[in-house]
Amino acid sequence: MHVLIKSFVACCGLCLSLAVSAAPLSSLLGDKDCFGTGGACTEGEWLPGGWSLSATGSDPSFTDRLFNTSATQLWAHNVVAGSYSSASLTFRTAGIADISGPYDIFADGVLVGSLPLDGFGHIIVETFTFTLDPTLLLDGLVNISFTPNASDSWAIDFSEIVYDGAQVPEPESLLLLGMGLLGLVGARRKLRR
Repeated sequence: MHVLIKSFVACCGLCLSLAVSAAPLSSLLGDKDCFGTGGACTEGEWLPGGWSLSATGSDPSFTDRLFNTSATQLWAHNVVAGSYSSASLTFRTAGIADISGPYDIFADGVLVGSLPLDGFGHIIVETFTFTLDPTLLLDGLVNISFTPNASDSWAIDFSEIVYDGAQVPEPESLLLLGMGLLGLVGARRKLRR
């Protein structure tokens, strides 16, 4: 019986280590080239290259997305559907002045944060990161949106969702896996006799 309990504890430990050992996953729109400059810019500097930027045929269509509109901006991330313990949205932008704001950011219609009305204006290169509710990833699709509220030039270089590759197993799955491993241990003990 003592060996059986030790085996069960070892099986549970194995199950949990398998559940948390995966590397983080991400879904990236764009290529982090910093508005077509090959990544050669830093946070807080003026947008390199002025306003001549545009998406090129070699870049994903989202890269260097430039618009001058008050229309709601929409894009979608496809992720590996599942239950996760954490997730975040990051995107790099530049070019907006404080004509209006703040600018609310939504994921699947849920407010995840705002670009603040900071008195200086988002006319410089800035990267924003927002925490996401990991349940938004259950269906494998996360729709991002925000409304500029003013016809002011914006540029978005990339958008990325990062989520912790550790899928959270259902309790029933852990129990079934543990019972299966116990059965395997028992079968091996019988063969040794």
